[in-house]
Amino acid sequence: MANFFNSFGGGGSPFGGMGGGQEEEVDSDKYYGLLGCKKTATANEIKKAYRKQAMRHHPDKGGDEATFKEISKAYEVLGDDKKRELYDKYGEKGVEQGGGGGGMDAGDIFSQMFGGGGGGGRRGPRKGKDVLFRLKVSMDELFNGATKKLRLTKQVICKPCGGEGGTGVAKCSTCKGRGVRLIIRQLGPGMIQQMQAQCDDCDGEGEIIPPGKRCKSCKGQKVQKVKKTLEVHVEKGMKHGQKVVFRGESDEAPGIQPGDVIVVLEQEEHEYFTRKGQHLFYKKKISLLESLTGFSHFITHLDDRVLEVKSDPDTIYEPGCVKSVQDEGMPTERNPFIRGNLYIEYDVVFPTQGFAAAAKKALAKVLPKGEQKDKPATGEETEEVTLTNVDLEVEQRRWQEEARQGRGHAHDEDEGGHGHGPQQAGCQQQ
Repeated sequence: MANFFNSFGGGGSPFGGMGGGQEEEVDSDKYYGLLGCKKTATANEIKKAYRKQAMRHHPDKGGDEATFKEISKAYEVLGDDKKRELYDKYGEKGVEQGGGGGGMDAGDIFSQMFGGGGGGGRRGPRKGKDVLFRLKVSMDELFNGATKKLRLTKQVICKPCGGEGGTGVAKCSTCKGRGVRLIIRQLGPGMIQQMQAQCDDCDGEGEIIPPGKRCKSCKGQKVQKVKKTLEVHVEKGMKHGQKVVFRGESDEAPGIQPGDVIVVLEQEEHEYFTRKGQHLFYKKKISLLESLTGFSHFITHLDDRVLEVKSDPDTIYEPGCVKSVQDEGMPTERNPFIRGNLYIEYDVVFPTQGFAAAAKKALAKVLPKGEQKDKPATGEETEEVTLTNVDLEVEQRRWQEEARQGRGHAHDEDEGGHGHGPQQAGCQQQ
């Protein structure tokens, strides 16, 4: 055994600083340098430093993508108190491996040398089923971030009996602890069928607990039902359909690794805003006068800020035109200081009644006159027609009905001719 340990470096410890050997030098200054702040910086100072560097190096602003990723990684560590503490002590490896200075533990070494601790690659317990929950979130919560509580009922191993189900537990003699038994059926001469069925004596458990020795807490079931509340942290900029995973929070059972609880976010519709990726869309109605002469209006944003929007007085706003307000869209997840855009679509509301004669004359003086390029030559006869209000959807349904009636009428005529129609047509051609 001494030779085994000596092979890892002159008799020192193979566990990376746990046995008195020479420790690897730790670099815990890199991330602070990327953000441009001191190691004594407060959480607020680190946040401000990151925002400054992120705005400077973001690819959308002409910055280098690789540098931006490094800055984001630095803030992800230094912006978290626990990760920052690990980084200050053990550097990047300490954060990646959860502490310990990046040392390898004995279990890892034996696993590499002997294939799972000398057991020939022994497999761990099988994993239980994952549980899926759908959680409704408002667009305001996705914009600002929120913490929502999810209350669930889960199955946990009984603590009083430790998941044994009681005392005096014995292997089922019928199925020999397998939980299933083999059934052989004769289908005919020389023909048999073999099939597996759950053992009735142990109910498929493979074990039998004497009735008087069953655990009083779980009644021999080995598990109990408990209620638990999970806090779902909705980060700024998360999207519809995104998943938040709670590892190992699903049902427990003896000999089984608990599955995960997976929370799927479902974004609710907003009264005024719609979202496409990181961009927000907003519709605003303006009058004909405002579209021609200019306007200002207010938008209450998702974080309750009130934006005052002023039009360009020299611009005519046509129906359906779209304008943008830069950096007022949804925040980017993990980079909330970087936002998409807010797009405003303007719908021009025209007057429902005609103007008085005096108003028409005033409008004629300021508005350009339309050119009648299709006006007929002098002396050519014209015919005056009247415009009628229509609902195009109603008209289309009427056309379809007329088309169906027309096909039915033509079919009736063909049937009514009793075969003489084609002959008559031939006679007419002669």
